[in-house]
Amino acid sequence: MPEKKNNAPAVSDPELNPGPADEKEPAASIAYALGRLGSKDITPSPAIDPAAEAAKKRGTVYRLCALAVCVVVFAWSCVSIVTTLSGYREAQDFYDELAQDVMGVGETSPSDAPTPPFGKRDTAGESNLSNAMYERMKTRLAALAEVNPDVCGWINVPGTKHINYPILQAKDNEYYLDREYTGGYLAAGSIFLDYRCSRDFNENHNTVIYGHNMQNGMMFSELINFLDGDFFANNKYVYIYTQFGVYTYEVFAVFKADYRYKYNDTDFASHAEFVEFANEMRDNSVYKREGIVFDENSRIITLSTCTNGLWTDRYSVQAVLIDAYND
Repeated sequence: MPEKKNNAPAVSDPELNPGPADEKEPAASIAYALGRLGSKDITPSPAIDPAAEAAKKRGTVYRLCALAVCVVVFAWSCVSIVTTLSGYREAQDFYDELAQDVMGVGETSPSDAPTPPFGKRDTAGESNLSNAMYERMKTRLAALAEVNPDVCGWINVPGTKHINYPILQAKDNEYYLDREYTGGYLAAGSIFLDYRCSRDFNENHNTVIYGHNMQNGMMFSELINFLDGDFFANNKYVYIYTQFGVYTYEVFAVFKADYRYKYNDTDFASHAEFVEFANEMRDNSVYKREGIVFDENSRIITLSTCTNGLWTDRYSVQAVLIDAYND
């Protein structure tokens, strides 16, 4: 019997007979596939470790704190640099003007100033130019002393650019570390006489004078020039003006010492002890000056400044009196 043909239209089953795809079918297929995903088909999120999270937060806080500290330090450094440079300029202007008024020189240059020897008089007994200079300085020092009685002299070191300053003396060795001659604050401070010394330099076996070692070359920073052999050989003298007279000293020693070393001793039990001390200072020197001999009548000065290295170290320049003019 012949097989009957089934002419009924075929039933379309989208699962069994997907048929031709249209442009909406990919999205529908993805949605359908996602709908059939089960919990086993999805990778679970890793477990959160509270300790690790806390450590991470702490690390962030530490980094932020370190950054804040760096910003503060940088800002403070900038302010400090500006303040320091401003202080240097203030001190330079202050002492330049003072040197011009007192010495009649510009740029605080001792090399331009009239210098001794003093104590010379002509056959008529009249003061020569050097003695006239002393009379002028005595008048100027008296005027400064009216402003501040602590003013006790003036120091002038030819060959340096800046050592041309008033000398102060207080009741201790700290007061003028950060004060100028009127008593006002100045970071560069003043050149000052050791409180143990007499203002009459003739009475001191060792007159000790201190000053800062400033980075811009001011105050006593140029004492380090004497550590250069040529400078030591070609620059011998230090001049001190006071109300009692004018003193010319010849430099005989330069060396570095611990501040606890006796280089700034002022009290000696005997003349012999002083002579022994002076000989030891001469032997300490980096360079030697020929013809320097001490006796009980010798008088020396010690110029002291820090090294800007170890806080305990000092540079010492010492000179012996070779000429004096007194009223």
